[in-house]
Amino acid sequence: MDIRRFYELTGGDYDAAIQRFMAESRLEKFTRMFEQDPSYGELESSLAADNLKEAFRAAHTLKGVCLNLSFTGLSQSADAVTELLRHADADRPHCLEQVNLCMETLRGRYKEVIAAIRELDS
Repeated sequence: MDIRRFYELTGGDYDAAIQRFMAESRLEKFTRMFEQDPSYGELESSLAADNLKEAFRAAHTLKGVCLNLSFTGLSQSADAVTELLRHADADRPHCLEQVNLCMETLRGRYKEVIAAIRELDS
């Protein structure tokens, strides 16, 4: 799969990304590096440890990385989680239920992006 098809399949914005990176080779290089970004893993581990402050930081960082790469669908999911965590309170179970629901969507989109990255042509 080429980089343009990657963006089509993952709900990204190829035109915005190519405008930012100015060359497909650069865009593909940074897209391939996305899997190495620790933000998603930090988000998951922070949530598992009920560390909402760190989970917020990780979600916010993930959102920024996704915005820079124009991974539109994934950045929207990360944004939803970020905003819920911004106001989350561990003593209010309803807040955490909403975070968990949004995390289901984020997990699915993240896995989709990672799988597509692995399908990029060499």
